[in-house]
Amino acid sequence: RIQLNDLENIPFFLAAGLLYVTTQPDLIVAQWLFYGYVVSRLLHFLAYLTAQLHDVRATFWTIGSVIIIYMAVATLTK
Repeated sequence: RIQLNDLENIPFFLAAGLLYVTTQPDLIVAQWLFYGYVVSRLLHFLAYLTAQLHDVRATFWTIGSVIIIYMAVATLTK
């Protein structure tokens, strides 16, 4: 189940990240977004692995999703 969840989410990040980089964003903002996404996915993975409550997993998933949405909106507005 962990792998399926990653396979459902990581391709969207890769696509959004690639398009976001083509807009030449501020380096510090891009780094915070990319590192933030990776950390949120790692924490989500650990929460899944240790059978945490759904609310804990959902929090980490939401952080990653908000980062993807921000990159997509920033790309579309450029």
